Amino acid sequence: MAWQDEFRELFPITREFAYANVAYTSPLAPRVAQATAAFFDGITRARSDKPQWLRDADALRVSLARLIGGDARRVAFMKNTTEGLNTVAQGLDWEEGDNLVLDDQEHPSNALPWLSLRRRGVEIRTVHSRGHDFNVDDIWARVDARTRLIAVSWVQYASGLRIDVAELGRRAAERGIWLVVDGIQGAGLLRAQVDAWGVDAFAFGAHKGLLGPLGVGALHLSPRLLEALDPPYLGPSAVTLVDRSSGEPHMRATDRSDARRLETGNLNYPGIAGWTAAIGLIESVGPERIEPWVLELAGALGDGLRELGLDVVTPRHLPSTTNAVRLSDSAAALARLRRDGVVASAVEGGLLRLSLGPYNNHADVERILRAARGLNH
Repeated sequence: MAWQDEFRELFPITREFAYANVAYTSPLAPRVAQATAAFFDGITRARSDKPQWLRDADALRVSLARLIGGDARRVAFMKNTTEGLNTVAQGLDWEEGDNLVLDDQEHPSNALPWLSLRRRGVEIRTVHSRGHDFNVDDIWARVDARTRLIAVSWVQYASGLRIDVAELGRRAAERGIWLVVDGIQGAGLLRAQVDAWGVDAFAFGAHKGLLGPLGVGALHLSPRLLEALDPPYLGPSAVTLVDRSSGEPHMRATDRSDARRLETGNLNYPGIAGWTAAIGLIESVGPERIEPWVLELAGALGDGLRELGLDVVTPRHLPSTTNAVRLSDSAAALARLRRDGVVASAVEGGLLRLSLGPYNNHADVERILRAARGLNH
C-alpha cells in the first residue's frame, strides 16, 4: 500500500527494528520531535507569543475532537490520561452509598482514581475477569440502583481485550449512569465516535497510538458530565478568572459548558506543538485507513502466534491492536526478541505484549513470528 510505505519512512526506527510496542509508547517521527524543538528554540530567542500558543492549542482541540468524534469545546488538555480520569473521579459530587463498577484488569491509571473514592463512602463493585476476558454483560451484572458510574478501558493495556463501548454506552445512557473510558490504548489506532457512543468522559494521552510526545493528554466530556463537574483544583484558564468587580475577590467561570475551565495555568505548549505535528501525520494518511491496516496486521500476528503453539490470551470478541502471550518467563522472551530486532513489552501476569501501529507492515509481522519460534520451549 503506497500510503503505508510513505508513512513508514517517517519513522526511522523501522529500518532497524520491528517495533511492536505502541501499547507502551510510540517512537517519534523526527518531524514531531522537531516541532517540539522549534517551540523551545523560539523561547531561547525571546519569541514568546502566548496568544499564538493558545490559538495553536485551540486548533489542536478541533483536530482531536474530529478524530474521536466529539466536540472541541468539550476538550480539556491534561498532563496525561491519569489526570483526566482523576479530574472526573474527584470532581463529581459523590454521596455515601453510591457505587461505581470497575473491572479487575485496569491499568493503575484507571483503577487508583476510583479506588480512592472508598474514603468518600463510595462502593467499588468489581467485575472479575475469566482468563483476562469479560464483556458488557459481565459489567452490567454488577450494576444496581445505586450505580452512578462505570469505568473501563476501550482496549485493555495488558491483554488487548477490546470492549464494545457503543453497547455499553447505550445501556449506561438508558439508566443515567456515567460512562468513563480510558481511551489511550485505542485512540489513533481505532476509530472512535465518543458522542455517538454515549461516552461521558474519554481520557487519553498523546504518546501511544496518537504518535505524540509524553506529558500531554486530553479529556473529552459529554455536555451533561461537563456541567456536573467541579474541578478538584483550580487555576487561571481561558474561562476561569478572579472577579474583583464587587470589591471582594470571587472565582468566576465565564462558561461552564467550555471544558477549558478544567485547565489550570499554562498548558504544555511544547507538548502541544509536538502533538499537533503528530496529528498532522495521522490526518495526512486518513484515520479511516489506519484502523483496518493495524487490525489486519494484528490479526495476522495473532494467527501466526497461535500456529506456533503459543498461548495467546487476547480475547477475540472484537479485533484488537494488541496480542498478549502467556509465557513462563516473559522477561527472558523479551530479551530474546530484542536480540532478534523485535521491540515489545513484558507486563504483569507473565505476559509478553506485542502491539502494532500504522508504521508496521507485514514484513514486521513475519520478522516477529520468526523471532517467536521456540518461545514456548
